[in-house]
Amino acid sequence: MIIPISYPLNADSPLYPGTPAIKINPEKSIAKGDSANTSVISTSSHAGTHVDVPRHFCENGFSVMDVFQRVNSYSPVYCIDLPVTGDKSIRPEDLNEKLAEKEDALVLLIRTGTGELRDSDPRTYATTHPWVHPGIAPFLRSRCPYLRIVGIDTISISTPSHRNEGRESHRAFLCDEAPILLLEDADLSLVTSNNKFTLTLLPWLIGDLDGVPVTAFLTINPC
Repeated sequence: MIIPISYPLNADSPLYPGTPAIKINPEKSIAKGDSANTSVISTSSHAGTHVDVPRHFCENGFSVMDVFQRVNSYSPVYCIDLPVTGDKSIRPEDLNEKLAEKEDALVLLIRTGTGELRDSDPRTYATTHPWVHPGIAPFLRSRCPYLRIVGIDTISISTPSHRNEGRESHRAFLCDEAPILLLEDADLSLVTSNNKFTLTLLPWLIGDLDGVPVTAFLTINPC
């Protein structure tokens, strides 16, 4: 069974405040006499379902090409349900008990339920959502020593009202000698919390990017 966890990228996709708008414009058109239809796409490297890599916040950090040229599948993956509403922080004590028997995780997905607002209230989804405390990164490294990716169903681990903490949290994940990548704006609505999964990421391989939109999906591991 394949479970897609990426949202389609389009001009209506909610974006973190300050992110340039996504533009998809026709360049050539058969209807106008051209031989083919082509389009020009303009988007931030952090729009839609995307991965933050170390170069996002670390001057000499790994780029997208460094990270994804060889590896794009990860297992085991676990999904943790952590219902949090509004502009509240996620702290180590919130995850402590939920990590039992998940210490071997390569990927940890955190489902807050915020994704339910993405279509119905995109403004709130983009601006007023749970954020990740900087203490989470070192805590997860101590509990899950193999961890390589943390995913979340919010548009970012940071919110506009806690930008400084958000920047610190990004650095804590990305700038350590054992960086943990961030999968943000993930659709976790169909993911069960009682299975182990394999995560496959198909990123745009473009130059030395600091982040990249991805097509991401899960497959359930055999028992």
